[in-house]
Amino acid sequence: MKKLFKLVLALMLVLGMAACGSSNGGTDTPADDEPKEVKFAIWHTFTKAQETMLQDFAAEYMAAHEGVTIDVVGGYDYSTFEGTVSDAVTNGVGPQLIFNYTSFAKNFDGYDMLLPLEEYWDFKLSDVTSANYVEEASAFDDGKVYAAPMQTTGPLLFVNKTIYDELGLSLPRTWDELKANSKKIYEEKNIVGFAVDSATDFAQMLILQTHDGQYVDLANKKVVWNDEALTQWVEWWAEGVREGYFQLKAQSADGYNSGDINSGILASYIGSSAGLPYLGGQGADATWELAVTTVPVIDENSVEVVNWNRSAIGFKTGDEATDAAIADFVAYLIEQNGRWVQILNAYSPYYKVQENADYQAFVANDLALTALGGQLVNGIVPPTFSGANQVRTELDTMMKGVLNEGWTAEAAVNTAATNAEAAMNE
Repeated sequence: MKKLFKLVLALMLVLGMAACGSSNGGTDTPADDEPKEVKFAIWHTFTKAQETMLQDFAAEYMAAHEGVTIDVVGGYDYSTFEGTVSDAVTNGVGPQLIFNYTSFAKNFDGYDMLLPLEEYWDFKLSDVTSANYVEEASAFDDGKVYAAPMQTTGPLLFVNKTIYDELGLSLPRTWDELKANSKKIYEEKNIVGFAVDSATDFAQMLILQTHDGQYVDLANKKVVWNDEALTQWVEWWAEGVREGYFQLKAQSADGYNSGDINSGILASYIGSSAGLPYLGGQGADATWELAVTTVPVIDENSVEVVNWNRSAIGFKTGDEATDAAIADFVAYLIEQNGRWVQILNAYSPYYKVQENADYQAFVANDLALTALGGQLVNGIVPPTFSGANQVRTELDTMMKGVLNEGWTAEAAVNTAATNAEAAMNE
């Protein structure tokens, strides 16, 4: 898959250079005294409310920058978004700006398609955020900043505390406590006890907790988890799914675990801290009580969890004025990051926001961010490397295949590891 992607990229670069060589000599170029009209498109997977935020930022920027047009295009399903973007960018039909993980941008590394954002700014990323964010943003072959961090979120355990209280259960600290609670809930109330929004991120946490915070061996381009340590926890998950107290897929019509817990047909699930605004169980009029707590761990010596950093990723257009406008718009979003993270219910990567009293009060009064703050110290952002996206895909397949005929945890882990290492070595 990765090899095919590379071949298509290479072909498009050749065709692009040929097209440049056959230009009409610039007869359509506006005169120097005419304002340069530029236009670029943002594609996203935000909710409707979050899309309104993005449209507002775009409208503010356009009002302050004559001649700039920004199209905000939403409605994309994240499960197919990356493939759609890859195809579109490769074929030169947009988008020019997205918000995603740096690991996705890594797919374009070395093909002169990513926009080097910092080269257009009048500031250095290292002056406004910490070293870990800079390291991730510049984790490319040439060390340039191609991904501007926009927000940090992380997984949390959302619990219907009313159900827990009815059965005399305490919020779980370990995975085994979670499993015991889920089984009791299922047996006594016929309600599914536990689910995960992302099987991939769940698998990553199990890997980190069983391997002392390690995920891959980049020096040797190998995974570290093709072993019994992970296999037994994959089987732990599979047993719960087979017996019915864990679920693979949401039951609600909207397809979200948040819908299930709101409807009282799911007792708990692991989802993003950014999902709090979509959950009930809060406020004086709530008919049930929501509890938000840290992700369970294996034991007190194995506490690693994942953090998620979403970034603004730009793609070159071939027009210097447009490229400069894209980078400048990203700089504007960094300037407005305090508003951005509050709408997205996230932590800010930027010093200026972190030191702001209003932002600090917002975090202190937010159930999810308060809980997330308690586990950030154990948070790890999986490294960005060639093949990282395919590794995530293999982990997803490993965790979701548990009901397939002939499936075994050992074979699933081995297959995922073999395919992941093949992707890392392409």
